[in-house]
Amino acid sequence: MYVYLATGTSDFMEILQKKYKKETMTVLYGGQQSLLMHVTEGKTKFATPQSFEVVKSLNEFEPNGFYTITYIDIFVDSLTSFEGRMQAKNFQFINEPGFIAYKLLKPTKSSVFAIIQQWTGANSYEAWKMSASYKTDFDFMDEHAPIDRHTTISAVAPYTKMYSTAPVEEEIEEDDHL
Repeated sequence: MYVYLATGTSDFMEILQKKYKKETMTVLYGGQQSLLMHVTEGKTKFATPQSFEVVKSLNEFEPNGFYTITYIDIFVDSLTSFEGRMQAKNFQFINEPGFIAYKLLKPTKSSVFAIIQQWTGANSYEAWKMSASYKTDFDFMDEHAPIDRHTTISAVAPYTKMYSTAPVEEEIEEDDHL
């Protein structure tokens, strides 16, 4: 199974989703830039996506929810060992209230791994992030780990982006002159 991610405006991502309605595509809204996630056994419809192979997963993504995508850019000589370590991990977040599904993604054309998690809402994710299991599950994100540990596997610091399956409502500024 493969996951392809394309970025763009939410309007354009919605147009693509409607155009390819027979495909499993989900628009993930994240403020000014949104993602269209294409999950498939075959090739993608996107011209230049981020391309990943699913190497470990639990449950299927549901149509609605809160998503996080954690990107981990690994040095090429550490790709195999990092993948093995992640596949062997017994993630504790799968037992957290509000957890729905996750996929560990191996890059097909780069050195950036990704972990996509789906939660019932931002509060569930934030509660897990404040728990002790977060430090164990995402030990590669641990800011208290020795510096040399990160520099031996990570090309840059890992980071997480948050998305929702519902459009982010923009605040409308009131005109004082009316």
